[in-house]
Amino acid sequence: MWYVGRIVNYPIATTVFMVEILCPHCEGEIELDDDASGEFACPLCDGEFEWNVEEDESFDDAVVSTNNRIVTTDFEEKPAVPKVAGIAFSIYMGLLIIGGIYGIIVGLYLSSAESALGTGTGFGAIFIIISLITIALGTVGMGFGIKTAKGEFIPLIVIACISGLLFLFSIFGYEDAADIPSILIALAFTVGNLCCIFVPILKAQFTGVLVTRSDPNKPKKMVNEFDKTKSIHPLEWAGHGVSLVMLIIVIICLTSSSWYTISADGDDILTMGLSEVELEFGFGFGSDSATYSEIVEDEEDFYEARCVDGSSAECDQIKQSVDYWKSWKTSTLILKIMLIITLVVAIIGIISRLAAILANTGLMNLPDKGYMVNDIVRKFSSIVVCLLLLIGVVIFMIIQPGLGPDEFWSGGEDDMDGSFGAMVWIAIVFSMSVPILSKFEIDYS
Repeated sequence: MWYVGRIVNYPIATTVFMVEILCPHCEGEIELDDDASGEFACPLCDGEFEWNVEEDESFDDAVVSTNNRIVTTDFEEKPAVPKVAGIAFSIYMGLLIIGGIYGIIVGLYLSSAESALGTGTGFGAIFIIISLITIALGTVGMGFGIKTAKGEFIPLIVIACISGLLFLFSIFGYEDAADIPSILIALAFTVGNLCCIFVPILKAQFTGVLVTRSDPNKPKKMVNEFDKTKSIHPLEWAGHGVSLVMLIIVIICLTSSSWYTISADGDDILTMGLSEVELEFGFGFGSDSATYSEIVEDEEDFYEARCVDGSSAECDQIKQSVDYWKSWKTSTLILKIMLIITLVVAIIGIISRLAAILANTGLMNLPDKGYMVNDIVRKFSSIVVCLLLLIGVVIFMIIQPGLGPDEFWSGGEDDMDGSFGAMVWIAIVFSMSVPILSKFEIDYS
């Protein structure tokens, strides 16, 4: 037994109160005075240690230990972070709304001009529809931006999604170097909002909790209050199969080149896809294809070369051709964006259904909250996919230019006819029939 400390000697009696502790280094037994405090050196291993030292109570009050992490509110608050994020995004959405209002004015002007000239094109209507969507998106974004500026965390997630969506739209709508600033602005807001969501010190400014350290020695415990293994209803199996078919159909829609067909005297001469136009020469001469961007660029170059000095009947016809192919480019671009969003939702739905099968068969253990969220995604993902697909196809059918103005093709000499391709009707039939099965699946699964 070793003794470290002090001995108090009195003339009449000696009173010593001792405590026994273990050295934190060698775990040897050491005796100390019961009121000793400070730093000591172990006589066995010479290791230094502290004893009976008061700890910082403020840190204890600020720290909360969980199963797999330590969180604390003891961090340097920077209220400017949510304010800057929310106000900057609100200003961005305000500019978007102003652009939408300007687009409506331009659309109304174009519509009146098209009506006066009898061009038969619908660029004015396209501008108005896109501008209305832009204004609606900007209004929603501004509202959530204001809430973000007040320090709310959920609106931050919403504006991150909106900025990401605008970034995708900017990418898909890219034509030339003039579009680069809008792409960079949307990218900056997307990256900044994602940093506020996932970077702990920035996220703490919204949630008030800072994750300071993860504990790898304590695995996260899953909460399981009820048994998720159960027999899968036949309608649920049918829903799984239909979801897989819907995913295949969306992929086929994205790769299909038969969305619209123009024929002359019963023979197909033009087949409109999402990115390219296929031209059939007939008489065994084969076919050729070109993208909408290439056609529009060629038509604009031809117009600038022939119509620099003034306007004429020929120039008006070339201008009609430019507007016609621009309209096809816009309508197919909107449809492509809607199909890409639909594809993402369809993939999420398939993943949720696979997770549900594994959980119901006991092959995967899901916590209660995760299982409930996954079950909601499984049940309603098919309906969301059908709704997005139907909206995209209907918008395409409304704004596509068809045959264009009267006597646009060959001066009206040939019997020209235009019709929607098979993919249009397949998409509409599936998007309107699958929700019926989904309703039964929700009721019985």
